[in-house]
Amino acid sequence: MTRRIAFIALPVLLLAAGIVWILRGGEGPGLMELPRRGALYAVVVTLEPSTGPLEATVEVEPASPAEVSLFGVMPHMGHTTPEIPARNSGIGRYVARGELFTMPGAWEIHIRVQGAAGTEVIKVNTLVGT
Repeated sequence: MTRRIAFIALPVLLLAAGIVWILRGGEGPGLMELPRRGALYAVVVTLEPSTGPLEATVEVEPASPAEVSLFGVMPHMGHTTPEIPARNSGIGRYVARGELFTMPGAWEIHIRVQGAAGTEVIKVNTLVGT
C-alpha cells in the first residue's frame, strides 16, 4: 500500500513543482553578488548568471583603476568568451554589457583590472542557468 501511494504522490509533487516554476516565469536565481579578493584589488561582481546578453556591475577597491574588463571561461568544455570592456559608472564602479556565458553550466568570470597598483586578473566562479 505504501508503495502505491509513493508511485502516485511523487508524480503529483513533480507536476506541482513544474506548475509553480512555470507560473514564476521559470526564472533563475536572479541577481547575484560575487565577491573576490586578489593580491592588488578586491572586486564584487553583480549580475544575473544566465545565457545571452547581460549587464554586469563591478565594484573595485581601491577605487582608482583606469580599466576594467570581463570574460568568461568554461574550463571543462574549453569555451572562452571575448573580453567585454566595462565603462566607468562612478568612483570604483564599472558596468559591462554583452554576452558573457554562451551555455548553461559551471563558468569562471575573469575580471581584468588595470590601474595604478598594476594589472591583475581575478577569477570568480558561478553556475549559469538558461
